Amino acid sequence: MAQLTPAQRMEQVIRTFIQACNDADAAAIAACFCPEGVQYAPSLKWSGAATIGSNFVQMVREPESFFTVDQVLIDVDRGAATLEWTMFIGPHARIVRGVDWFVFEPQTMRIQEVRSYYASPIHPDMARQELLDFDYAGRGYPTTCPTEQRRGES
Repeated sequence: MAQLTPAQRMEQVIRTFIQACNDADAAAIAACFCPEGVQYAPSLKWSGAATIGSNFVQMVREPESFFTVDQVLIDVDRGAATLEWTMFIGPHARIVRGVDWFVFEPQTMRIQEVRSYYASPIHPDMARQELLDFDYAGRGYPTTCPTEQRRGES
C-alpha cells in the first residue's frame, strides 16, 4: 500500500474526524487531535483532545446531528486546511452550514486547532462577533477598524 502524501493524510484526518463525530465515538474524535488540541467556535472553546471528543458526542446525540463533508481545501506548506460542511440537526433535519479552519501539528499530522465559523445572522446588539477566547490581537488579526485608525491620525 502506497504511503499517503501530507495532503492526503490531512484530508484523511478531517474525514476520519467527521465520521467519528457522526458515529458519536469520543475516542476516535480525540485520536484525531493532539492531546492539547483546541476547538474554537463563536460560543465555545473546548481544550484537550478528550474534552473535544466527549463534547462532540454530547452535541451529536442530543439532538441527533449529522455532518457532511462538502468541500476540503489543503495547504500543506502552512499545515492548514479548510472544510466546508453541512450539519443536519434534530428530527426535522434543520440545516446549519459552516466552514472549519484546521491547523495541523506537522510531525504527527494530528489536529492542533479547529476554528469553526457558521452561517448565522448578525446580532446588532453585540459589539464583537468572533470566536470565544481566541487571541486575535496576539495572532496579528485586526482588532480595530482601519477607518477608525485613520480618523485618529487626522
